[in-house]
Amino acid sequence: VFTSMVKVFQDILWTLCFVISGDFLIPDNSDEQPRHWQHTFWYKNVVIPLICLFPLWIRFSQCLRKYYDTRQRFPHLANAFKYALSQTVTLFGAFHPLYLLTQNKNVVTVSAVSLADDDELYAPHYSRGMNLFQMFWVGAFVTSSLYSWCWDVYMDWGLGRPKYMFLGP
Repeated sequence: VFTSMVKVFQDILWTLCFVISGDFLIPDNSDEQPRHWQHTFWYKNVVIPLICLFPLWIRFSQCLRKYYDTRQRFPHLANAFKYALSQTVTLFGAFHPLYLLTQNKNVVTVSAVSLADDDELYAPHYSRGMNLFQMFWVGAFVTSSLYSWCWDVYMDWGLGRPKYMFLGP
C-alpha cells in the first residue's frame, strides 16, 4: 500500500513545510517574498527521494524475507528485482540534476529534420557528445516501467493466464 501512496506522502510533506515556513500567512498581493523552501537542496535532493525510496525499500526487504523463508526464487526474487530497479530509477532521477550541474552542457537535444514537404521527423542531435548518465536513466526508467507493468498485469492481476482463460481470477 505504501508504494501507491508516495505522492500522498510527498503532498503531506509539502503541506507541512508550507505551514511550518509560514508561507501560508503571506497574502498574494504582498511585497513580502515567500521563503522558496521547495527549491532547496535538502528538500529536492534529499527528503523527496527518501520519501520515494522508503516504501520501495520496505517492499524490497519483504520480498527478500519471503525468499529467505520459502527458498523459492520465483516469484520472490523476481519481485524483489522489480523494486530494486525502481529504487535505481529513483536514485538516478534524484541525482540527475546534480550530475548536469557538473557537466559542460553535454546534453542530447531534439531537432526537426524535414523528410518531405509536409513531414518532419524529430531526431536527436548530440552536442559535444552523448550524456551517458541521462541515457542510462531513460533506459532504466523504460525497463523498470515495462517490467513493473508486465508484473502487475500478469502476476498481480492474473491477466493472460491460461488457467483462467486469459481473463484473470
